[in-house]
Amino acid sequence: MYGDDDRYQITLRAENIPNVRLFGKACPYAKVKVTTGPQKGKLVGQTEPCMRYLSPNWTKIIFVEFSPSEVTELEVAIYDYHKGQHHKWMGEATFEATSVFQSPGKVQSKQIGRREDSRLYISIEKSVKGPARGHLQLHLRGLDMKNVEPGLFGLGRSDPFFEVAKKDADYSVGQVKWNTVYRSEHIDNNLNPYWRPTNIGLEELCYGDLEWPLKVSVFDYENSGKHRLIGEFETTIADLQNRKAIRGNADREQAIILSVEEKFKTYGLLCVLKAELSEVVLAQ
Repeated sequence: MYGDDDRYQITLRAENIPNVRLFGKACPYAKVKVTTGPQKGKLVGQTEPCMRYLSPNWTKIIFVEFSPSEVTELEVAIYDYHKGQHHKWMGEATFEATSVFQSPGKVQSKQIGRREDSRLYISIEKSVKGPARGHLQLHLRGLDMKNVEPGLFGLGRSDPFFEVAKKDADYSVGQVKWNTVYRSEHIDNNLNPYWRPTNIGLEELCYGDLEWPLKVSVFDYENSGKHRLIGEFETTIADLQNRKAIRGNADREQAIILSVEEKFKTYGLLCVLKAELSEVVLAQ
């Protein structure tokens, strides 16, 4: 019924979701369901839970198919994840898919609580912009990371994790945004972290366009969710492949410099241990 031209990606984030727990903070996740048209009642996907943080930026990409000629309403419901227990409803909002896609920046938001600053944001982009289908196998490690968490008596160490984001821009309204598509685990008290390898779908990562602009950012993990930026850099899949370590897993010559915009300082190095394309097929 639908082809590549009718396939879209949904990304979600929220701000100041009302807490539903009596003790501690909720762990919100979102479900997206179609409520009109031929797909009425279909659950198209759900995000990962964001642990104990009420302003989540979810990384899970949700795919949906629709025709702009149809009215496709999407119900986005937020729940508190509770392992082994009932997941409590936290709020919801309904968006019309074509309306979101045709909005400036391809994004809309709605209030989800009594407070005006409690908002849910939805972005909808075309999912297929290039011919590549497959995955990127990515393995990174950090070297000599700047410690941004001095802790008590200066004895603390950063707990680094990294994110990979893709660039989306609507130059007609002067809007550029980076949508996070992957978030690693954090490594406690380690300025030379060695993260687990991962496998990211090319449709999620770069819309199937191997030249799509990407950004890798490294943060110091905080339980509050207010993570501190250590450093970042912009890149592409080809650049990551060209910077692959060739002299072991601490190859400083091939490593990529982490920096912070406008500070022009080095905040550590990132070594690319693996950046390989797998199962790649070029669509006709």
